[in-house]
Amino acid sequence: MRYFYLVILISISFFANAQEDSIQIATDRPGFSEYPKTIPSGYFQIEAGFSFESETVNPTDRLQLINWNNTLLKYGLLEGLELRLSQSYQSERLLEGGQSPQFIWQSFSGPVVVGTKIDLLQESGLKPQTAIVAEYGFNTFSPETFERNNFYRIQLTSKYQLNPEWYLMGNLGYDKRFNDFGRLRYTVNSGYSLNQKLSIYAEIYGFLSESRTPLNYFDGGLIYLINPKLQLDVHAGFDMVQQTNSLVEYQQSFIAFGLGYLFKVKK
Repeated sequence: MRYFYLVILISISFFANAQEDSIQIATDRPGFSEYPKTIPSGYFQIEAGFSFESETVNPTDRLQLINWNNTLLKYGLLEGLELRLSQSYQSERLLEGGQSPQFIWQSFSGPVVVGTKIDLLQESGLKPQTAIVAEYGFNTFSPETFERNNFYRIQLTSKYQLNPEWYLMGNLGYDKRFNDFGRLRYTVNSGYSLNQKLSIYAEIYGFLSESRTPLNYFDGGLIYLINPKLQLDVHAGFDMVQQTNSLVEYQQSFIAFGLGYLFKVKK
């Protein structure tokens, strides 16, 4: 599976339609909010990124995670309906005492996630643009090495354009691993266009579960539009547990960058 997306990227030139049009790319990255609009019918979109994450769960040990290739593929099947396929390739290790590795990097493929996004409402007056996302992820790990679980997710996403430069977006969803408690998830995201190519955003997101301490995070970043079909981004974030509860040892931070590319499939 790790070579699947490489083949897709190499094949772009064979499927891309060189004809220009006025449609502009809109991605679900950066950040953790889903954009409330499907890609146009007959179009294909690739969103890929790299991230580095550090997580501390006690005073002495720190877990590091590298996401080498977090890739989401989208296809506009019909107007208002897109199909989605995603997977990532990751490496992780545990640093004991914050310095010496307890074990070397362990690499594995993330779950294969299939799903769909459906447009529900178009923005009009005080009515926000709204869509729903439904996804199912299934295990591709070696059970002898890592214990991973299948899961499903459903998420409602809405966006309101406050003025031509400034938007406000929010997501509310639920996800569940099949041998664990489910959890609610939310995002509140706001962005501002500095000019036609460069924009910034800030976001708060979090998870609420029956069995675990609520987790809340902040992230922000930059989006640069090279052309109407190609976007680059960089973003970073951290958990807000330490800022609200000094007794909890948990800390997490990350930095990431990526791109999005939209093209029309030849008929």
